[in-house]
Amino acid sequence: MLLFSFNFFVFLTIAFIVYYMVGIKYRYLVLFVASTVFVSFISIQVALYSVLFATINYFIGILLKKNAYKPKLKNRIFWAAIVFDIGFLAFFKYINFIFKNVNDLAGFLSINAELPYLNIITLVGISYYTFQALGYIIRVNRGAEEAILSYPKFATYLLFFPKFLSGPVERSNHFFPQIDNLKKFDQAKITEGLRLFLWGAFKKVVIADTLYAPVSLAYNNVHEYSGVPLVIVFIIQFIYVYCDFSGYTDMALGAAKLFGIDLVDNFRRPFLARNISEFWKRWHISLSSWCNDFIFYPFIVKFRKLGDTAAVLGIFVTFLIIGVWHGANWTFVVLGLLHGFAIIYEFYTKRFRTRIGAKLPKFMVDIISWGAVYVYMCVTLVFFFSKSLSDALYYFKHMFVGFEFVFKGYGFFPEGSKFPFALLIFALIYISEIITEKKKDIPQLFFNQPKWVRWAGYYILILLIFIYTAEAESFVYMEF
Repeated sequence: MLLFSFNFFVFLTIAFIVYYMVGIKYRYLVLFVASTVFVSFISIQVALYSVLFATINYFIGILLKKNAYKPKLKNRIFWAAIVFDIGFLAFFKYINFIFKNVNDLAGFLSINAELPYLNIITLVGISYYTFQALGYIIRVNRGAEEAILSYPKFATYLLFFPKFLSGPVERSNHFFPQIDNLKKFDQAKITEGLRLFLWGAFKKVVIADTLYAPVSLAYNNVHEYSGVPLVIVFIIQFIYVYCDFSGYTDMALGAAKLFGIDLVDNFRRPFLARNISEFWKRWHISLSSWCNDFIFYPFIVKFRKLGDTAAVLGIFVTFLIIGVWHGANWTFVVLGLLHGFAIIYEFYTKRFRTRIGAKLPKFMVDIISWGAVYVYMCVTLVFFFSKSLSDALYYFKHMFVGFEFVFKGYGFFPEGSKFPFALLIFALIYISEIITEKKKDIPQLFFNQPKWVRWAGYYILILLIFIYTAEAESFVYMEF
């Protein structure tokens, strides 16, 4: 059940009505039941495995609390929990990938043995709630927060339906205080949530789903294309994945606000990043900050005697995990390593780049920096979307083969004005983000307009969503 579907709107409406009908002290139970029902609509098997995972981690937290003054036993429980959570993720997401590579290596070494591939259910959302569980267990083990005693509240933290499919990666110390202190009906927050949901749906349906056709066709049939189609997809793929993922995130955040819950935001104008290091402070913020807190910093602290070498190794380890987190494919390993290389390069060349930038006008530095980040991201996205390393290499080799400025006959550009209109809308969004970056809040300027202006804007967005809704596709980050 996708967040932009008739079934979800019915589900959300029922959950909303029931939530505000019951007393405040019982509302967390409504969220727990709603989240469990939502996951069950996806698949009964997914629900069973997810609830099992939540149950085991709940009791692990309780055991860590009860054995707080028994350091040896507590340490054993902690590492057993880490092994279980990572093992659970590895089995359901990576076991066949591991078996395939073991079989390939055995074949290369002429070993006559083969591991059988397993018919394993796809557990959507597993990467998100596994990281959430790990973060919670680590914090409880450190004594940074108390283990939560309410199972419904803990299960809701992992399975909360607005974020279940594609995040964000929520923090326990951000979520639990809210669910422990649920508020009364807040019209302002509900209005904010509806606006955010509408805006996310607009970006997802009108822009992302329009760009989905050429991007998906190019990567699903990459050997059939060369030249202009590949160049165009190379340029628009970053826009597509941003509008798809940020559109979903806005809908998730908006739906959560209807119940008085503020989820962690995932984006802060990433197209205005001046380098890859800054990009990761603006893109998929919940994932990058999680990895920063629970992987990178512990790594460099443990190996601090190595100095800068610890930082370099920490960056590689962190981005290797970020890459692999996205999926079981060597393309994601390369994706992570490319981002790691970029950040290490920026680390060692910062002084040189600063000296060069000081000699140029600021607007020129901004434009060059934005352009460089955009192009580099498009390079890495070829690995993100390609089904194999050979497909990615084919893509790069054939981008400028048979390069002719002929736009007809490629078979994947949407007919009519929808395609250019989607790009025009994005251009307007990009301009508004530049203005907002300069401390002039464009959305707030709109919200300050007379009521009739605001409602006219809402109706225009709704109308465009209905016009484009036939193009609606699933969320690309739901796969992770």
